[in-house]
Amino acid sequence: MLRLLAILAATAPSFLSAFMLVECGYFAYEVTQPAPSAVAVWSTARYASELLPIVLAFLALWAPLWFRVGGAIAAAVTLAANALTFAVPYTSPCGTPPALWLPVVCAAAVLAASLLSRPEPPPPRRQAALWSAVVLLALAQTLARNTPTSDVGCYADMKGTWALAFYHLDTAHGLYYWVSVAAIGAVLSRHRAAWLCGLVLLVPALFEPAAWLLSDAPHNCSSTLALFNWPYLLAGVLALLTATRLARQPQ
Repeated sequence: MLRLLAILAATAPSFLSAFMLVECGYFAYEVTQPAPSAVAVWSTARYASELLPIVLAFLALWAPLWFRVGGAIAAAVTLAANALTFAVPYTSPCGTPPALWLPVVCAAAVLAASLLSRPEPPPPRRQAALWSAVVLLALAQTLARNTPTSDVGCYADMKGTWALAFYHLDTAHGLYYWVSVAAIGAVLSRHRAAWLCGLVLLVPALFEPAAWLLSDAPHNCSSTLALFNWPYLLAGVLALLTATRLARQPQ
């Protein structure tokens, strides 16, 4: 239970970041940029928060006996990195955002939950390897989506509600939603509830072909197979297979 609380606290900033997005717009003139020190501090804090769930996931898969110590160290580093944003303000053309209090609170919760957690035996190596692949597939897809030179590729020309849903789904890619889901599944890999994470990972994998089929929208793909998000499809299938295998094991 405490490990579940730790991973939920670690992924909370990702899931709640959608409520704190600020639209700034574009400027047709040169504007004052934030100081390099502020960029370094705030970027480090962001990366630390994004990587914390992944660190917890791999500790739970490959070094569960060290989850208490390793999770506490990772949480303490994340806590310190985000606490620095209180001392180094980030002033940009869009204004001065508030210090990162939410990641600080969440990292403190991860720290407490990790220290109070009890050692657990490691999962089977094959199961750990499959869940590691799930996490890495989700991470690779998110990193590819967030690169400035990322190519959207082909897509279905959806309208109305379908287009709005696709917009929110695309935003979720950049906010590490699916990486967080994969990390939760990895921590829960020894529990039957992990299959829910596999189902959730199928949402970004199957949305476009399902929306294309139900809305009769045209697409610019060479074939309908290109509408599938294959990395997430593979991740979801791997997660479901490992969870199904666990469910079949005798108690």
